[in-house]
Amino acid sequence: MDIITVFRRSARRYPDRVFAFDTQTTITYGGAEERTDAIAADLLARGIEAGAPLGLSGSDRVSLWLAIIGAWKAGLLPSLIDARTSSEDLPFFIDDIDAPLIAAAPELHDRLTAAGASDVVDLESLGTGRVGTRVDRHGPDAPLYLSYTSGTTGVPKGVILVSDPVSLGTACIAERLELTKEDVLLATTPISSSFQLVAALMPAVHVGASIGLVAGSAIEDIWAVAKQSQATILVAYPLTLADMVNATAAMDGSSPFRLAMSGGSPLAPRIKREYRERLGIDLLESYGQSEMGGFMVMGSLSDGERSLTGYAGKPLPDRVAYVGTPSGDEVPFGEVGEVLVPEGYFSHYKDAPDKTAEVLEGGVLHTGDLAVSDSNGCLKVLGRIGETDSAKLRGGFLRQVEDAYYEHGDVLHATIVENRSGDIHAFVELQKGRSATAADIEASVTSELPPNLIPSRTTIVENMPRTFSGKADRAGLAGMV
Repeated sequence: MDIITVFRRSARRYPDRVFAFDTQTTITYGGAEERTDAIAADLLARGIEAGAPLGLSGSDRVSLWLAIIGAWKAGLLPSLIDARTSSEDLPFFIDDIDAPLIAAAPELHDRLTAAGASDVVDLESLGTGRVGTRVDRHGPDAPLYLSYTSGTTGVPKGVILVSDPVSLGTACIAERLELTKEDVLLATTPISSSFQLVAALMPAVHVGASIGLVAGSAIEDIWAVAKQSQATILVAYPLTLADMVNATAAMDGSSPFRLAMSGGSPLAPRIKREYRERLGIDLLESYGQSEMGGFMVMGSLSDGERSLTGYAGKPLPDRVAYVGTPSGDEVPFGEVGEVLVPEGYFSHYKDAPDKTAEVLEGGVLHTGDLAVSDSNGCLKVLGRIGETDSAKLRGGFLRQVEDAYYEHGDVLHATIVENRSGDIHAFVELQKGRSATAADIEASVTSELPPNLIPSRTTIVENMPRTFSGKADRAGLAGMV
């Protein structure tokens, strides 16, 4: 299976169906087919060899997705550089990607050139003035995406994904979401994050659904777009999901969503409950990694009450994740172990063969995440392997602390971090108009947690610090304590 075959099929079946839209541009599947053929022809005319990386950088806009699909058709490897990357970090990504060409939004050209990019062209001009002829340099083994890990455990690693396993995996995601061509997926995460690729774009393409790009928009603006477009599925990270369900627009009974989808980090059970209580819909949790190019675990509409107890869901059928020992043996239900995936994972880390061999030791992907599984195979992610010893001493994981803080009614966001000395600190953003003190919140969680898991300090912040992808900035918060 490959995504270009899937895309061409949807374009042929639903040429007049909206493929993607942002605040300024809307394009149909038929229009996107023609435009991406022209982009692919343009890239071929530039003499770029099949398999080579194509650097891409721009804000979340339709033209960026069209460039990605054009690159796929040309047999190239789209290599995304987030437009918000600092000037200090840009040279690392430009050097690591080592692309013969970078297509970027005009406002980024000077910064990219100053950081070492040798050939930068206008993203918007790719394929203009050119008649698109069908280009077929994509196939099941073609490069699909260069996705960078978050860098929380060291220097970000470039993960090379190929088309077949990710195309199959996103077909499974589309099925679990019960997608149809009538769906409109609202993507609130940046295109440079592989989460949008596998949670919105590719699942939508399988059925001819539409994708709305709203990353970086204010919450009230996202709600306005949702209602105007009659979006049916909200795709977001946990902080944005909490913002959306606690916004004024969520309270008026006019939500168009039929379900919501989470990813990027574990989700507090309270947020799932609020989606049921306020919007009358299920919030499905996903669990994956950059190395997967998709998810190994995902909730479903039939999960019922189990999803409200911290479990993400069951493994997807294309990559049957399980909880195991370092040697790869599955542990009994309820016991803590590492999440292992036997198939469907990434090809390799870019220029890091030793690290690739380490995480694929024994022929399985070692995720580095700790979890438990129930008797139905549902997984609950608890933390990272590095937390094992401290969790034994404390009697639990930091995730338990975060979930407990979210149970306080005045809390909008909670992030729990550990400093180098092993002290636990809690950072909290309050709901608008609420006035709980740090002492109030600490008192409410004391009875819910083992004594060694109670944070040494709770700090109330005006706004929860976030990475530019929209996740809680845990590294930055840990540096504050």
